[in-house]
Amino acid sequence: MSSASLHAAVCAGVRPKVASKSFCVTSVGHGASSPVSWSSIGLFSSSGRFLRGPLSMKAAPATAAASKETEQYAGRCVVLTREEGKNGDMCSRLTARGIDCLEMPLIETVNGADRDALPAALNDPEGWTWVCITSPEAAKVFLEGWTEAGRPDLPIATVGAGTARILAEHYASGALAAPTFTPSKANADTMVVELPVDESSRVLYPSSAKAASTLQDGLAARGATVTRLHTYSTENVTAVDPAVLARALAADVVTFGSPSAVKAWMALSGLDPAASDHPAYACIGGTSAKACDKIGLPGVLFPEDPGVDGWEGVVLKALEAAR
Repeated sequence: MSSASLHAAVCAGVRPKVASKSFCVTSVGHGASSPVSWSSIGLFSSSGRFLRGPLSMKAAPATAAASKETEQYAGRCVVLTREEGKNGDMCSRLTARGIDCLEMPLIETVNGADRDALPAALNDPEGWTWVCITSPEAAKVFLEGWTEAGRPDLPIATVGAGTARILAEHYASGALAAPTFTPSKANADTMVVELPVDESSRVLYPSSAKAASTLQDGLAARGATVTRLHTYSTENVTAVDPAVLARALAADVVTFGSPSAVKAWMALSGLDPAASDHPAYACIGGTSAKACDKIGLPGVLFPEDPGVDGWEGVVLKALEAAR
């Protein structure tokens, strides 16, 4: 596999070491530019114990403290490891706070075995009760197949704000006008419970070949007929520029958006999970955090509700812990 194309902001200074121990998180401060609140935050300790504590946190009011905040984070560096093109939002949020960002994609996207079958499936004469799209990447691949299929109007259920944004312009233009559905929480478990289906429902699920079977199994258990297509897959990056990797190893925080990124980081970094010289780790959600915990990584933080808003707050808390 070819080396990933890497775009790096300068990471200044030397990262303080993070001890292999757990630390309780009871509140998360958040800047005025992106108000958000959480009900709880999760932390895995190096011993594998899952800690979760309530948060009575409100977004910080808008004040003139922005300049102090940029001074507070001067010289701090965060590594962004999502696929190329997916790190922009987080990078903008962090750099606005004066935090240096190093983009080092650890995952590459490739076509799945069923990608070529997608256009015909979208035009199935029996139609679909729902087409379930559960990630931004799945949405991008869906749109490619949808365009090839002649842009049929289909009822689409999406998971996550990022996924919905990929499709938004086509609803705005009227190209898509059929009913839509979004679960109250951005995860497959909630979609399974809340999606309106019955024994007569036909569901098309174009997904990553590596996605869990939670959605298809759960909807099938409710009586729906589910057709899953592996339209894309992800592969771990196996080689990066040595200079970029050196900067990543010296960073304060490394972020993970998937379990695959965790595996790729461990393979490339050569770090011993039991060592004391790890950066802090900030995951987008519990699935990635569990992957960290499974191999014994210390100091792993994640928000209870997956998403960039919560992830940003976790990165800030990780920076505090890494001092």
